[in-house]
Amino acid sequence: MTKTASRLLPPGSMLAHYRLAEPVGEGAMGTVYRAHDEGLDRTVAVKVLRPAVSGMTVRVDRFFREARAAARVSHPNLTHVYYVGGDGSHRFFAMEYVRGKDLSELVESEGRPGLTTCIDLLVQAAAGLAAAHEAGIVHRDVKPTNILVRGDGTVKVTDFGLSKSVDADVQISQDDTVIGTPIYMSPEQCRSKDVDARTDVYCLGLTAWALLVGRPPYPGPSLGDVIHDQINTPLPSLTAERPDLPPSLERVLAKMCAKSPKKRPSSMSEVIDLLQACRPNAVHPAPIVARAVAIAFDFIAALVALGAIAFLLSRVGGESLNGGLETVIFAVVFLGFTVVAEVLHGVTLGKWFLNLEVRAADGSEASRKALWLRGLIRFPAMAIWAVGLPALPGMAFLDLPLVLLGLGAILAGLISFYVASGRTLSDLLTKTRVVYRMPPDERHAEDAVEAESATA
Repeated sequence: MTKTASRLLPPGSMLAHYRLAEPVGEGAMGTVYRAHDEGLDRTVAVKVLRPAVSGMTVRVDRFFREARAAARVSHPNLTHVYYVGGDGSHRFFAMEYVRGKDLSELVESEGRPGLTTCIDLLVQAAAGLAAAHEAGIVHRDVKPTNILVRGDGTVKVTDFGLSKSVDADVQISQDDTVIGTPIYMSPEQCRSKDVDARTDVYCLGLTAWALLVGRPPYPGPSLGDVIHDQINTPLPSLTAERPDLPPSLERVLAKMCAKSPKKRPSSMSEVIDLLQACRPNAVHPAPIVARAVAIAFDFIAALVALGAIAFLLSRVGGESLNGGLETVIFAVVFLGFTVVAEVLHGVTLGKWFLNLEVRAADGSEASRKALWLRGLIRFPAMAIWAVGLPALPGMAFLDLPLVLLGLGAILAGLISFYVASGRTLSDLLTKTRVVYRMPPDERHAEDAVEAESATA
């Protein structure tokens, strides 16, 4: 008989009015059993404190204190605690039994989730933890195996066996040097410092990264390496592992996993807002006319800027621009109004004016790599002019081929738009779309509400 098996209670054992069945999990302080509530005829989960620590007053006090604290919180995304007590030498509490898989099992059986599914799971977990925080409880052991998913998709955060009541006695909350699971611990836990809600924010960020990538971010070969990484190493790039995910989600997880608690979101409510902002937008493609007007607007703005530059140079140097230099400056300015603006903000001046933006094909944020490539495909001639090659002596013969190249890119985009159901060549090759930032019908409805308010 193994050491683990020897400390397990046999099936059929009774603790108060709960009949134990098989063990379903084991944590730092106890073993969880599936059990039957003989009084109410329902299946429950019973967590029993390990015999090895049941005689340690501080741990037993924490066990009961935190079980009762968890029992005070009722939320759809938390497992409910039904009973706290002891039977002979055994200390235990009974809680809701969740039929489902934890996040690790989910990834193992179904693979890494997509963006929308992941945000759904994380938002629910964050909502449950927010309820616990409002009741003064910090979980301190948020990790994939402590986040369960029922068959209907409902998330349940479980196992508050390491939780800390914010109002608890310091000795009770800090009797151990290290509390938690090292690969999902915060820097302050690794240093045995005080914890608060931002500790759970960090651990949920690590959990999210592991859920999306399929492995923990700091899988060091030793405990020392893991703790060193938790304290010193920035969160690895998410998009390097999953290029299909938007950069905005990478920024959110990096913020959640900031080494300093002061740099993290201060609450789970803030985390929820940040995650919700990463959801793919509903795609409402812009018509070709709107896109053409936006480009024309950018073109005119670039001409105005070129005129201003030429005027300033003439006033300062007393000379007008020559044709080659004028073309180079115009190409640089135009690309700044279009490609660079799109890369930095997802919109150009013209698109902003017409309420348009560039998104990934699924409505999520487009990557900067895709936006750079998109600009080169749309304006290949401008890119070459901006380099200044045609402005060199003896290179004027390139002007006509470059004009034809630019016209060819426009023609290819128009043909593709009508052949490929509203997608230009740059849309197809970069998997992006030009869409309304707000659907036209919603925008008109909002205008109507404002107009009605103004006349009321």
